[in-house]
Amino acid sequence: MKHGLMTLDDVDVKGKKVLIRFDLNSTVTIEDPVIKDTLRLDQIKPTLEDLKEAAVIILAHQGRKGKKDFTSLQPHANVLKERYGDRLKFVDDTVGEKAVNAIKALKPGEILLLENVRFLEDEMQKGTPEELSKTKFVQTLAPLVDLYVNDAYGAAHRGQTSLVGFTPALPSCAGRILEREIDVMENILTNPDKPMIYVIGGAKVETKFKVLKNLLENKKADKILVCGLLQNIMLAGAGVDIKEVNKKPIKGFDDYVGTAKEIYKKYKDQLVLPIDLALNKNNERIEVGIDALSKDYSSNDIGHKTTEKFVEIIKEAGTIVANGPAGVFENEPFAYGSKEILHAMADSKAYSIVGGGEMGGYANTLKLDMNFISTGGGAMLAYLTGKKLPVIAALEKAAQRMK
Repeated sequence: MKHGLMTLDDVDVKGKKVLIRFDLNSTVTIEDPVIKDTLRLDQIKPTLEDLKEAAVIILAHQGRKGKKDFTSLQPHANVLKERYGDRLKFVDDTVGEKAVNAIKALKPGEILLLENVRFLEDEMQKGTPEELSKTKFVQTLAPLVDLYVNDAYGAAHRGQTSLVGFTPALPSCAGRILEREIDVMENILTNPDKPMIYVIGGAKVETKFKVLKNLLENKKADKILVCGLLQNIMLAGAGVDIKEVNKKPIKGFDDYVGTAKEIYKKYKDQLVLPIDLALNKNNERIEVGIDALSKDYSSNDIGHKTTEKFVEIIKEAGTIVANGPAGVFENEPFAYGSKEILHAMADSKAYSIVGGGEMGGYANTLKLDMNFISTGGGAMLAYLTGKKLPVIAALEKAAQRMK
């Protein structure tokens, strides 16, 4: 038992049927059904290695209803087939006769990937783990298996049926990804090598703003390098005229500014804000100081001077956590800031952690050697704000029942 959870070290899996929830959500669309960044598919290897004497049934999701990336898990099966050969089987079903028969026929050493759990209405129901355990989804699969393992750290901040609904119905434990993520997060929050530097960027302003505030108020950060859309709020809080064009992408922009002013006033020594930005003028990169921003062209990246400033701070860090890109890195003229930050982290002697989602995928694409690339974007941020993640809460309850 570790962090109040049962792990694979606490259970006997030999000859058992094990239902495991991974987070395999990747960049893939119906029009382009080939997975190019296989980070999440690669990271499941240690858990599957520990389950090689079991018959393993994988649950996973891809995308969300109504979005372009809401696809079958066939592309994921294709990648896994390359890694695990004939051991890996896929059925385009989750709770129907085809899935049930495939689970019944599965032998130890074999791996069965079921279809996208978000194709099921049951998956998206809201409720407590106990309520969700009464769904047809759980009631159909739970009697067919011996153990439930949750290794979906990337989705641990969600409370959907496949993530928490099986824990009241089956002996349940954490997989190796989840276990290691918690180890790393706990170390960051309780015992990091100093100076402790955060790079906070990306587009999810509401969550990032809460994280920024939480880290500063709880004295968890020596310096926070602010970029991405969050920079627009914090620059406004510091009295910079960031122009209407940079306010538009942020819903409820004005609601943040008052708090941003207070945060800046109180913690300006810990905050490192951009001093220049790269504007997108018809896809051309134009760098200007923050006192010369344009009313016509929005900021798409931090500038060279800001990047140099960030890199110098990263060089002196003891621990660095980066969550979210510095700009619109998928558009090459505006990838500079994100790329240089990641290279500086990889070259640094500090313990470097990259938060999941876009930044983790980009570090993987650049083939940079980080100490740890988290599989969780939103989950990592929620953990850093001190929230109890639904998946961890459900596994803690299950551990108490298993004692």
